[in-house]
Amino acid sequence: MQFRHPEILYALFLLIIPIIVHLFQLQRFVKVPFTNVAFLKNIERQTRKSAKLKKLLVLTSRLLALSCIILAFSQPFFSESSTQQNVNVTVYLDNSYSMQAKGENGELLKSAARKIIDNNNIQNSIFTLFTNDESFKNLDANSLKNELIDLHYSPNKLNLNTVLLKAKSNYSDKTNTSNKIILISDFQNINIENKIDFTILNSPISLLQLSPKETQNIFLDSVSLEQKSTEETTLNVLVKSAQIISANFPVSLFQEENLIGKTTAKFANSNRTAVQFTLPNSNKFNGKISLVDEGMEFDNDFFFSVSAPEKINVLSIGNPAEFLQKIYTENEFNFTVSPLPQLNYNTIQNQHLIILNELPDIPAELLRSLSEFLENRRSSAVIPSQNANIDSYNLLLNAFQSGKISAKVENEHQITSINYGHPLIKDVFEKKVTNFQYPKTALHYQNNFKNSSAILKFDNNSAFISSSKIKKGNFYWISSPLNKNISNFTQSPLVVPIFYNFAKTTLKTTQIYYTIATENNIEITASIGKDDVLKISNETNSFIPLQKVSQNKVELILSDIALESGFYKVSNSNNVLKIIALNYNRDESDTNYANLISLVGNAENVTVSTSVESLFNEIGNQQKINWLFKWFLAFSVLFLSIEMLLLKYFKI
Repeated sequence: MQFRHPEILYALFLLIIPIIVHLFQLQRFVKVPFTNVAFLKNIERQTRKSAKLKKLLVLTSRLLALSCIILAFSQPFFSESSTQQNVNVTVYLDNSYSMQAKGENGELLKSAARKIIDNNNIQNSIFTLFTNDESFKNLDANSLKNELIDLHYSPNKLNLNTVLLKAKSNYSDKTNTSNKIILISDFQNINIENKIDFTILNSPISLLQLSPKETQNIFLDSVSLEQKSTEETTLNVLVKSAQIISANFPVSLFQEENLIGKTTAKFANSNRTAVQFTLPNSNKFNGKISLVDEGMEFDNDFFFSVSAPEKINVLSIGNPAEFLQKIYTENEFNFTVSPLPQLNYNTIQNQHLIILNELPDIPAELLRSLSEFLENRRSSAVIPSQNANIDSYNLLLNAFQSGKISAKVENEHQITSINYGHPLIKDVFEKKVTNFQYPKTALHYQNNFKNSSAILKFDNNSAFISSSKIKKGNFYWISSPLNKNISNFTQSPLVVPIFYNFAKTTLKTTQIYYTIATENNIEITASIGKDDVLKISNETNSFIPLQKVSQNKVELILSDIALESGFYKVSNSNNVLKIIALNYNRDESDTNYANLISLVGNAENVTVSTSVESLFNEIGNQQKINWLFKWFLAFSVLFLSIEMLLLKYFKI
């Protein structure tokens, strides 16, 4: 039993007063002479014995009545905690998209929020509610209710160790305050990365796992493009199931909002299958793949955006070459030829591929520009001159740490070997060719390159064309001049795929979609002014992300921004530079849940609850107060009544 006002109990010491009065009677008796007292003495003995018993009973009832009154005013009660103690309740409610799964009472997240509102009976409490992307502190019951009503799904997810650390940050060390931690989630295995250390919290932790009625879920995992011809492209769509099934599901393709294709995903005793759609090779295609599934909804749509192919900038420095103009055509390339004396060095960093075509000397300024150029993941090809200054070329090769030219060889050699496994030409030939007419050259420069890979070789097994990884870019070396007086290689069918791929490999494949994460980095090819910024927007939202501006590109950093799946425009003022497609992460689509009993193990401060109702009732009962002052008031009235009855009906 506890007391709300224990200081009033000191009044019990006042009960000594009626006891003293009873023990020391202050009444003065008067002696009266009487003639015959033999009979009266007998009556006197009986009367004194009865009076003594009556006074003792009256004193007892009076003491009990006064004691009950004093106890009633001190407000006694029974409770597992003190009324002076406040409760700091920290609630983690998982709002990731896996909580869209249907439970007995609808979607898991909405059902849990509704039950918390209905069963919150915790008294003297301050609440902290945090989710995967938001945190709300110092809430009373009404404020908690409002936040739960407005709760939305988030593409972010937290692993359990991070959740515990965030809960620990809300710990209150105030006196007369107890801490309660409540974690409500479906507890998927992907959110339990490492061993869970519950001991970082000294407070009681209650875990509640919400389970869907059905763990089956069909979802769109990824899409990819495959070039089939110059007119058409194949879109490959990977469809997955959380379980091995044998069933069919319709899959639709939309361009913007227009349905342009429909097919069926067929699972044949498997958990994955693929479907294909044919896309026209148009300038752009903003597409959406959709399927119908009764499981989670967030992974039933997949957005992608195919942009118009970007032209590749190729700069040839030196002598004009007719074969280069035929390879780098206007529909795919921005090809420029510049003699060395007229070279504008400011244009070098805007190129994707630079070809040094038979320069007698390489000036130091050009060498520095090329070194910086290769830092930006670009490519350079060097065709030496018939009258090359070997020392000048070796300065270039030394700067690239490639090796050096050792000698000029003026003997004729045939080009007889193709490295079919080299990334530059591995997809050029359907099969190995052994009977083609070998090109030849009358002059080449012998070298001792290191860390280089031969693409074509002479008949003496030395490299005719080789590639090296220099800094972040690619460096290609052609051992011989390619003018018609020295070599007939430019008349060979090999020249087109090799020089074409010199340029093509410099352009990174454009991403057709991005996955929403805690931080997304998106690179936009654009040159903007010093004071310009890029803006990202969709139909309902617009924001300016962090951005790093380079000479010909802008890197956008999307962090701490609530994003939804769909299409977004990247704009500079009113000029739309690019359309990007964002999709929710599919990690939570594969329903795989943890076993909480095994997870908790021997942690003494952790309990596993079965429902929201039992969880909050348990905490509420710990705070429930059973007041006793009414009982003590009733007993005081009872004892006063007994005293009155004794005084009235107990005859001496």
